[in-house]
Amino acid sequence: MTAAATGRDALAGTVARVAAEVPGVAFLRPGLAELIRGSARTGTPGAAGRTPAGVRVTRGSGTGPWEVDVQLVVRRGHRALTVARAVRDAVSAALARTAPGAQVTVTVTGAV
Repeated sequence: MTAAATGRDALAGTVARVAAEVPGVAFLRPGLAELIRGSARTGTPGAAGRTPAGVRVTRGSGTGPWEVDVQLVVRRGHRALTVARAVRDAVSAALARTAPGAQVTVTVTGAV
């Protein structure tokens, strides 16, 4: 694994942990790939060499800012906009030292 991939995976792990701890977040939304391989693999995503479900971390250029996309499901009784803003703020604060200027986008995909 390259140093860039290791750094990206570390950022994704931080994002997933911070986002999941925000009140009102039910869970991070898994993508199709995670749903398909979820039953076939055990262990944490980091142990398997993949990023956490619901988190995508990319960089347009080698020196540009990180682009972080978080997809989540909110708990019923919580306002989706309020939760999305809280997640964006929490993730931005957590990445302030390791990834200054990271562009964080949060998408609420459902409620349970």
